[in-house]
Amino acid sequence: MNALHFDSLSYANRLKAAGMEPQLAEVQAFAMADVLHVNMQDLATKQDVTQSDLATKQGFQVMQEGVQQEFQNVRKEMKQEFQNVRNEMQQMEAGIRKDIQHLEITTNHNLLLLEQRMVIKLGSLMVLAIGVMTTLVKWL
Repeated sequence: MNALHFDSLSYANRLKAAGMEPQLAEVQAFAMADVLHVNMQDLATKQDVTQSDLATKQGFQVMQEGVQQEFQNVRKEMKQEFQNVRNEMQQMEAGIRKDIQHLEITTNHNLLLLEQRMVIKLGSLMVLAIGVMTTLVKWL
């Protein structure tokens, strides 16, 4: 650390020239020198600031790389999850299509059975109607 130069003699002479008593001016100059010496030890130098700046930049770089890696991991996980959802949806779609085909087959079968019953009932009604008409013609 570079030391700050403080000329206590020059400072005391200025105080004396301004009208301060010589003994008080000298005491104040020495006190000021002590204060500056003690407080200057805690001051950061340009080199300290430069090193701190470099360390901060390196810390940010490491943090940025970590965030980017985490982002890539999350992106990969989301991509896999979307693929899983897509696969599940395709399986559901296949199941729904199968259910619809089964429903169509069942409905067509039921319609054929209904048609057969209707034909039989209509045929029976026609036979009955012909029988009734024949009976009526014989009576008339």
